[in-house]
Parts: sequence; C-alpha cells; structure tokens
Amino acid sequence: MKVNQGDERFFALAIQTVLHSNKHRLYLLTDTGECDSFLREMSDEILHRAQAFKRITETAVRELDHEGFYREGVV
Repeated sequence: MKVNQGDERFFALAIQTVLHSNKHRLYLLTDTGECDSFLREMSDEILHRAQAFKRITETAVRELDHEGFYREGVV
C-alpha cells in the first residue's frame, strides 16, 4: 500500500480495530514463543484493514460525488 498524506487515519482505525478484535489474545505479546508470529499476524491484518478502509472511503466519496453530494475535504 502506497502511503500518502492523510492515510494515517486509515492506519489509526485499522490499528484500533485489530487491537480490539484481538484483545483476548494480547497476552501473547508477553509469550516469547508466540510474540513474533502474533505481531506479524497483527501487522498483516492492520495493513489489510487499512487498505480496505481506504478503498471503502474512496468508493463512497466517488459515489457521493456522482450524486452531487461531494464536500470538499472529505478525502
């Protein structure tokens, strides 16, 4: 994913979502045997979710733009 200015919000939302969805597994971060694989798994999930959030937002803005509802500064 090419990171552009403004993409931070997608990553912030993705990080929050992944941490929340894995809250019952965060103890694995203290387990030396599981920590690395768990971090890699969460990193991959964060990247995929950030890409999905960006794609969803861009699609919604395009659709709203076609309907004449575009507001400056949405994207």
